[in-house]
Amino acid sequence: YAVLAEYCERNIMLEIDRSHLITKTIVKHMPKITDKEIFKELVNSIYNYHGGFSVRNALKLVLHIPLRPENLCKMKWNEIDFDKKLLTIPREQMKVKNPNIEDFKMPLTDEVISILKEQKEELKLYTNELNYVFVGADNRSHINKESPNKALQLLSFNDEKKGRKIRLHGFRGTIRSMIDTLDTKGKILYEAKERFLDHQEKNKVVRAYTHGADFQLHLQELTNWWSDYI
Repeated sequence: YAVLAEYCERNIMLEIDRSHLITKTIVKHMPKITDKEIFKELVNSIYNYHGGFSVRNALKLVLHIPLRPENLCKMKWNEIDFDKKLLTIPREQMKVKNPNIEDFKMPLTDEVISILKEQKEELKLYTNELNYVFVGADNRSHINKESPNKALQLLSFNDEKKGRKIRLHGFRGTIRSMIDTLDTKGKILYEAKERFLDHQEKNKVVRAYTHGADFQLHLQELTNWWSDYI
């Protein structure tokens, strides 16, 4: 504007080396647990947690299904089909909201069904309003996503240098890493591992041709195998 308005003869900003002004951003990944023995401690600590039942059961569930914190904490009972043993979360509530991609559907194992039934029975002792699965202190709204994080802190999973730090979102990285570590013979389909985390194909052409593929049987095998390991 200044050059066009003849306030100055040239744009001096074009002569500045931007590398001196803008530093490269270093991406720091969420802390995760990848050691088998520490992971075993995590599982046992969660199953023996004596805090609020909603936080305990939310942490138990995310061990089996690595949902994003938002989807876990805001899960609703109408998204769960106990007869079909299926969790269905509308696509618009997921991180990837592309309407051309089907809703998030995850087979539920016997252990997950057991966790959900336990949660429902506990919940009935405090309220008749069954909307959110994991409720906060008011027994109406969903739990805050920081509540499970505070529980993990209380359980002493805070030491990142020793590989012992994890927060709610870190379960996704932990579980993906553990599955790859345990699947030594490569029996688990790569696409099933990705669908387990609701990771979508980034290539639009590939996605256009494969979006109708049904991986539910593969997911069922994966979820059962993973729950058995837990």
